[in-house]
Amino acid sequence: MPSRASEVTLCAGGNVADYDVIVVGAGIAGSVCANYLAREGKRTLLLEQNHQAGGNMSGFTRRGFTFDAGDQSFESLGIVFPILEDLGVYDQQDWIKCRYRMVSEDFDFFIDSIDAVEDALRTAFPREPGFGQLFAEIREVSRFLDRVYTPRSFPLLHDFHPARAARAILPWLPRLKRWSTFRYREKACSLIQDKRLRHWLTNIGYYRMPYLFFAGFWHLWSSDYWYPAGGMQAFHNRLVDAYTGSGGEVRFNTRVARIRDSASREVVVTTAEGMEISASKVIYAGDYRALVDSIIGPEQFGAPLVGRLRDTRLTEGLVSVYLGLDMDDEELSRILGGAHHPFYFPNYEVIFPDENSPEAVHRDMWVALNHFGPRSVSAPPGKSTLTVQTYSSWSWQKYWRNGGDSFPRTQEYRELKERVGYELVGTAEQLVPGLRNRIEFMDVGSPLSLKRFTLNSEGSSGGWCYDDQVSPVFRFPGLNRIRTPLRNVYACGHYALWPGGVISAVQCGRIVANLASGKKILAPLGS
Repeated sequence: MPSRASEVTLCAGGNVADYDVIVVGAGIAGSVCANYLAREGKRTLLLEQNHQAGGNMSGFTRRGFTFDAGDQSFESLGIVFPILEDLGVYDQQDWIKCRYRMVSEDFDFFIDSIDAVEDALRTAFPREPGFGQLFAEIREVSRFLDRVYTPRSFPLLHDFHPARAARAILPWLPRLKRWSTFRYREKACSLIQDKRLRHWLTNIGYYRMPYLFFAGFWHLWSSDYWYPAGGMQAFHNRLVDAYTGSGGEVRFNTRVARIRDSASREVVVTTAEGMEISASKVIYAGDYRALVDSIIGPEQFGAPLVGRLRDTRLTEGLVSVYLGLDMDDEELSRILGGAHHPFYFPNYEVIFPDENSPEAVHRDMWVALNHFGPRSVSAPPGKSTLTVQTYSSWSWQKYWRNGGDSFPRTQEYRELKERVGYELVGTAEQLVPGLRNRIEFMDVGSPLSLKRFTLNSEGSSGGWCYDDQVSPVFRFPGLNRIRTPLRNVYACGHYALWPGGVISAVQCGRIVANLASGKKILAPLGS
């Protein structure tokens, strides 16, 4: 756990001393932002509603088994690692390079290169004529990514010069505009004549994910997905310790109910317990819908935007089955073929569950099996952990038979969670035969669980839907909603910067810290 030495105590019923900046939310965006501000010498208070930092990337321990509750790994894209290094919390030896594997009735391949993927699909579908043209353009996306970044460097962002950026991006601009839409993904994948395979390639990933991400993920999965040795929670604890080591203060178990301007031109934050804290600036790194609906209030944002944000689709929630197993890491790694992320597809349907999906929907869905070996330090000696995940919906079966997201949960909710958990275990047994007989511990997290512990609307796993025609942050030139109607209140995180996910959250944390410090948005790292 992070050190509590610098955890501030708020006195009930009264005001506390003013701060230069209050950061609301200790997910990775808020923690990165708070670290930068504390290093600038600003008196900074970090407020987090949960008992620990991490947000969608937090973890938990049960009966000696440690699990990552949401995100299982993430890409750097030349953004995450340089920023962590700038904050003094990056050591290359602390990161496990993730290996992906995809399995269906027709194929079984590792995503070690784009060539390997194409070769495997050609072998599985020898009569399919569309692969050549499809993969030629996927390689163009990969070539663009290689031109602009490595996992540990993204000069266009971290040492920004307009002329250099223009020279690098302008030749690619027409293609980037085309690639940034789901419509072009549909067109590109229409080259595939096998209907099942065409549907699969068009839809895998998040709902209506643009072509740039579909093509780019083959590149990222082969070269740039990472897991912190020791687990996600230990990584976030290090971020908090770095922040408090720079003089920052943190308060857990503190939910923010309201943010408002005051007559003195300071910003006042009111907690759920009624305590008021003032600061010159406030950075909100939490759920954007809550910011609009209640924390600042819809009257400040205007009816058109309020309506759009309430109706906009979010990225999918997850159902996660957390398994503590009676087998050691070496045995499980051997069964999984050395892959950290094997995906098993029982069919080529790509299902996005919703409130109308049938009761048995999860039986027909793909599963991801997540295991990181002995360096994850997630289990007692001779044991191992495995997290099995797929998409779900918080409103499915009338909110998982809970009738809403109220707590405590109903008995029917708990029974349904367990049943779905065993359905996913049954699918995972296609890769790990006899899995259910090796289970020592099992828990299941639904989208309602993610909503409860992270406050993300509907248990969303990555912010807004990535589709260019749906996302409220896909708007040029800034691709963000960082500014709010309150002059000294900024939004931060994967809801505030397109497209979403970890890289957007980390980059947004850096950008907003620059804004709050009076720097240029893309000030060089180290400045």
